[in-house]
Amino acid sequence: MEFLNAWAIGIGVLAIGAPLAVHLLTKPRPTAMPLSTIRFVNEVIRQRRARNRLRDWLLLLLRMLCVALLAMALARPLWNERPAVPTTPETGSHRIILMDQSLSMMAGRGGVTAWSTAVASALPFLNQSGDMRAAVILVGAKPRPVFDQWSPNLGALREAVTQAKPIAEQAEPRAALELAARLFDQAPAGTKELVIVSDFQRANWGTLLIDLIPQDVRIQFQSVAQDSLANVAVTDVRWDGQPVAGQALSLHIDVANYSDQSVNIRCALDMSTVQRSQTATLQPQSTATLSESVSIDALGWHHGWVRLENNLDVLPDDDARPFAWHVRAPLKVALLTRQPKNQIPSSSFYLEQSLGVALAPNAWGAKDTVGDDEWKVVERLNPSRDSVGQWPASDVFVLDHPGQLSDEALQHLANRLRRGKGLLYVTDELVDAMNLRRLAEILGSEFQPPIELLPDDVSRARKDLFVRQANSRQRPFDVLASSNVAALLRPIRFAGGLPTKTIAEGLRSLVLAELSDTSSLLYITRVGAGSMAVLNTDLGRSNWPVQPTFLPVVGELIQGLVGQGAQRQANCGEPLVRSFSESVDRDATLVGRTIAGPPPQDGSFGTWEWNAMQGALVWNWQEPAGAGIYALDLDSVPEMMVATSTPAVESDLSTLPKEILTSRLSGTRKVGYATVESAESTTDQLWNWLILACLGGLVMEIAALRWSRM
Repeated sequence: MEFLNAWAIGIGVLAIGAPLAVHLLTKPRPTAMPLSTIRFVNEVIRQRRARNRLRDWLLLLLRMLCVALLAMALARPLWNERPAVPTTPETGSHRIILMDQSLSMMAGRGGVTAWSTAVASALPFLNQSGDMRAAVILVGAKPRPVFDQWSPNLGALREAVTQAKPIAEQAEPRAALELAARLFDQAPAGTKELVIVSDFQRANWGTLLIDLIPQDVRIQFQSVAQDSLANVAVTDVRWDGQPVAGQALSLHIDVANYSDQSVNIRCALDMSTVQRSQTATLQPQSTATLSESVSIDALGWHHGWVRLENNLDVLPDDDARPFAWHVRAPLKVALLTRQPKNQIPSSSFYLEQSLGVALAPNAWGAKDTVGDDEWKVVERLNPSRDSVGQWPASDVFVLDHPGQLSDEALQHLANRLRRGKGLLYVTDELVDAMNLRRLAEILGSEFQPPIELLPDDVSRARKDLFVRQANSRQRPFDVLASSNVAALLRPIRFAGGLPTKTIAEGLRSLVLAELSDTSSLLYITRVGAGSMAVLNTDLGRSNWPVQPTFLPVVGELIQGLVGQGAQRQANCGEPLVRSFSESVDRDATLVGRTIAGPPPQDGSFGTWEWNAMQGALVWNWQEPAGAGIYALDLDSVPEMMVATSTPAVESDLSTLPKEILTSRLSGTRKVGYATVESAESTTDQLWNWLILACLGGLVMEIAALRWSRM
């Protein structure tokens, strides 16, 4: 319990002694009276003395109680703790209201959402009073201040709070707190107050950094968290690779149950050519992955939605998720090698033959729509003879004994990697280590290899090596469907390649297979929007190409390099960057279009500019609109399409308890905390009841006096 006027308690303690003093000072003294006999008088005196003593003590207690109740009423007690920031501001104070505007604030039932409660909680802190200056910052993927500076116009701020709506974004508190700290630094000396109104979702506010706010600022947490946190949501939609025309591919849908009970769901897949649905039972606090095998014949961009049907929970806005994807033609591979085509056997021969079989587009249904040249899966090139300008557009580049590559060739490969293409480098010679080192210099921080190839002239001595360990759960070895791939590959003998050393232990997981001398056999890493694999062996001197495991592993490896660059969903409100294909030149006239979802507020779909480093037109949209599907068209045909959605963490409505906010996240700093319930019960009404109790004591005193005279 706290008191608004604590000084009244001290005065009350002193005032309680007044009735006692009056009682002692006014105590009647005995009077001598002449009587002939006192036998009957003594009896009367004993009766009246007992009655008067009871009356006197009762009156004394009632009078002291009345004084105590009056003192308590003047002290204005509050059963709950006093807020760090009262709604009534001090003269000349500066106050900032941080309002969480993320998707989780839409949660609620019966028309009462966390956002509507937040608005009702924030408005009293913006009541026009004195000369207070204030600011309102809406917290989404980035902070959105109503005004860029302190404002005395509280009416305009109240109107902005009333008109604002929650958006399909994840809250980023750090950026908002940094903005608030800058505003406080600009404020003159005086009372400074910060009110944070949020549901304090654990995923967003669990790393709250109150230390960003100056120490002289009073901080008040206003929690509007809902009682019911039961929610079921579609959290992710992804392809198992990049869709190829006419070839079946698995579409995976993640559905999460954030409730404490099992839930039966019905999930619908809605595409232009495919409409399907699945039912499933989700266990409490779990995520299930639903998979559908989908085949699409038409090339180009497609889009669709995944929806939960008849899902009655507290957050309906995450029951649907859009997705967009590009269906490409079958893979085209450029094999860069200086080995003659008629050199049989050779490493490049085995690669060309195996890739031609593993990647043959025999399942593609649109064969009649393309020329015969399009069906040539592997294009063999000699980098010393064929200039970069003669290289065909390819999805994957395979380097096997390429010799020393020119700067132009390495720059071209780097640009293709940045744009989502794949690269497989089969290393065996000293020059391969030098090529990779020069390529790493061009890519900079975009290329993070887990190991380094040592350019030692010992490759000819490397023979009779076998697989010591391999990752059975990841591509490409998962295609073998064995829990012990190392044992399956152990009879194979490898030769050639280069010694390796680990660069960073943290990237060690990128190494998917090791040889018996602890050198790396295979690693895969992301580079820009693409992927790169290094296979460290000479296939021409190894017996792996003639084993049954070679063909599926190599095919899966190449498919995986392209699949890594498949289209990703974009997060609402967060910067979006996409590179266009080689067919779109720098002077292309593109037109933005909203296929589904809210249109951009300013009508802008961002900018698209030529990037000389990538050699491509790049789309840059700093603040995508809400959940939906958007496209850039060239001559009314989509050249780029993107689906924007809310990060999955917004669907987990678990919140931070008071103890975490006021202790661990606040440290030694004293902060205030209130909920909707505590704010209602903290209203200053208790003193009214104390006054009534005091009046009741006076009435009882009068009644006691009348009773004593009867």
